[in-house]
Amino acid sequence: MAITTTSADVLGPQISLPGCADRCGGVKVPYPFGISQGCFLSEKFYIHCDQSFQPPKPFLGRSKNNLPVSNITLEGGELVIMVYIGKDCYNKDGERIYHFDPRLRLVDFNIATDRNKFTAVGCDTYATLSGYRGEIRYVTGCVSYCNVIDDSFGASSSDQSCSGVGCCQTSIPSGLKNFTVSLTSYYNHTYVNDFNPCSYAFVVEESQFKFSKASFQELNSTDMVPMVLNWDIGKESCDEAKKRSNFTCKANSKCVDASDGSGYFCQCLPGYEGNPYHPNGCQDGYIASETGCDKVCGSSQSESHSQSDQSHRTLVATGNTVIDIKFNILKD
Repeated sequence: MAITTTSADVLGPQISLPGCADRCGGVKVPYPFGISQGCFLSEKFYIHCDQSFQPPKPFLGRSKNNLPVSNITLEGGELVIMVYIGKDCYNKDGERIYHFDPRLRLVDFNIATDRNKFTAVGCDTYATLSGYRGEIRYVTGCVSYCNVIDDSFGASSSDQSCSGVGCCQTSIPSGLKNFTVSLTSYYNHTYVNDFNPCSYAFVVEESQFKFSKASFQELNSTDMVPMVLNWDIGKESCDEAKKRSNFTCKANSKCVDASDGSGYFCQCLPGYEGNPYHPNGCQDGYIASETGCDKVCGSSQSESHSQSDQSHRTLVATGNTVIDIKFNILKD
């Protein structure tokens, strides 16, 4: 996937504070997020731009040992991170040869219920997702079983959907800040090992995963998938926040209460565009930035580079859990 910064990308309203970089490698970083001190609203919006990677890579938090970020959206308050998938693999004798149950712990962000699905892939697969909303524990699960995947598989539309034949999907509870994925098998893949020695389970942005016969092989070489988080400002409702001098929504914008009942986010009014959190507020029409070019972290205006073959090992630090992962950049 080639990323090129051209003049067509930079003539819109500024998205970062004056003097602040507005992207890390190929990922735009709009305020209230920021890359350096003085460029973000609060600590939870800090993005670490790790320039030891080529191109540089953004991570959520104070260190590169945190969650990789692939997209930040102002509209609706969404953040896309990369999360590890669970795997459970067996040899032909039914002996387990690899097992990993991923965990995720968040403090300031919620997992977007309406944008993600809990997904299990395999023909001898039982997967559960457990997590907490406050003090209440929730558990949901998926079962997928099939005894053969032959050349006729894929002939019907149901074969290429997560309908329970080789793949299962279910919604996740709202308001979760953490989860644990658990995987097991009924028969240790003994009867399906020739074509499916492994089970897989993960939370994924729904639009970014399409099941097919090839998924069994593709997931074997995939380490991470995109997942959407919700972010918001503070813990107050719009009515309460508007009374404060540090109200975040600027000119020509409106305040929208977060769907989980905690905090708010800002949106440009109809007919306006840009960044509703920027001191200049939303702009009427398409107005060029003061400098006429983006301030790019780790790349020049005309830089073009490929991300398709990058692979790095890092640590995902998720609250009290640290997971050793191999990070593969996925194509859009």
